[in-house]
Amino acid sequence: MFENEEKQLREVRSKLEEFPIPNDQLNDAIQSGFLIANLEWRAKRQKRRKSLWTVAIAAVFLLAFITSIRVSPAFANAIASIPGMGKLVEYIQYDKGLQAIMDNDYYQTVHASQMKDGLTLTINGVILDESGIVITYTLEAPYSIEVLDYKKIELYHNGKVVPPGTVSYNNPNQRHENRKEDIIEVLFLAKQSFDTQDFVLELQLDNEKETAFSLPFTLPKEVKKGKVFSLDKVVEVEGQKMTIQEITIYPLRVEVKVFFDEPNSMKILNFMDMRIEDEKGEVWSSIQNGTTGLGFSDNEQTFYLQSNYFEQPNKLYFKFNKMQALPKDESYLLVDLQKQEVIMQPSDGKIEVTKMTQNTIEARFPLAEEFGYFLFFTAENGDGQKVESNSSSSWRDEEYQYSSINFTKNYNESLLKVYFQAYPNYINGDISVELK
Repeated sequence: MFENEEKQLREVRSKLEEFPIPNDQLNDAIQSGFLIANLEWRAKRQKRRKSLWTVAIAAVFLLAFITSIRVSPAFANAIASIPGMGKLVEYIQYDKGLQAIMDNDYYQTVHASQMKDGLTLTINGVILDESGIVITYTLEAPYSIEVLDYKKIELYHNGKVVPPGTVSYNNPNQRHENRKEDIIEVLFLAKQSFDTQDFVLELQLDNEKETAFSLPFTLPKEVKKGKVFSLDKVVEVEGQKMTIQEITIYPLRVEVKVFFDEPNSMKILNFMDMRIEDEKGEVWSSIQNGTTGLGFSDNEQTFYLQSNYFEQPNKLYFKFNKMQALPKDESYLLVDLQKQEVIMQPSDGKIEVTKMTQNTIEARFPLAEEFGYFLFFTAENGDGQKVESNSSSSWRDEEYQYSSINFTKNYNESLLKVYFQAYPNYINGDISVELK
């Protein structure tokens, strides 16, 4: 039944033998892995053989190889070819908080499966805290699912949907056309408390049969509580006042709640170097591979940083120095689609609208520095009604950075206002708030 998995593991073994690993570290890891596997087998003899493989693999790689994954791209690539490990390795590489989660054994293996319409969905493992959940999963079919997408993804607890702030997943490059390995990440709309460890993942595919999974799973460990720092600290940068209301450190992320004063003349778009820093100068900065913030109003926003939850620093500081900002009356692009004219844009003249159609606005600006942001956020028509968009994109050539926003349908509005979510204009300060 598990011939494919065993074949893949044999292939991975040959790849791993190419990388130098200290013998004592390797032997300890292998012994620990098989000890755990043996104990698991004795306690639960009825479990499938696949579970034994998974427990052994998890023990080996989580106990011994995390450092190698971080520093060796080739080694990481070999580990990623193990069934169910690909996206997890990618997360370990790009987020210090997630590295710490793995180091501290807070990733929980699940291995719950369900088959519907010939497809099999398996939840490999979960990371859960009060702010969100990360689910690693595998979807398999007897045919190609390379272009398969999802219509619905919901997490249920006690029969009710856990309200999401964002739900994200990828369409990864698949090693096998009939096997998709990915991560579903749900950022909760608000802090959640769970009275049981029982959940249900409901996932509906965008295929001909609209295959719908309702997969229950139970987590063995309780959710760790966030560490809350209530501050209400007022700070000022170039005349712009803001209040750092509260900072909460969860295992998955650090949540920073900021309130911007209404009289401010500028709209703050992004913090370029928001971070927490310990007494040794170690830094935990903005999340690199997930949601970086949520805006609940023009004046109230929440930002997310990589987590140091499992660290025990003597001192801890919240800091930032540089922000993207625009004058409030220049924080959008106003165009006339019928006349194909730009009516209003920021007065610094940095951007140039290069394309304007009934469903796309595109602009560019000269490359002066690294700028990893999409320019555009939301749009509305002349009556103030929201114009739905389905995608944003950003790319560059040798001279310019480009950004576009695409709308769900064609619009013939005379006026269209497109708001910026990022812009290459900056204000600078030196803010440091002591947390402990």
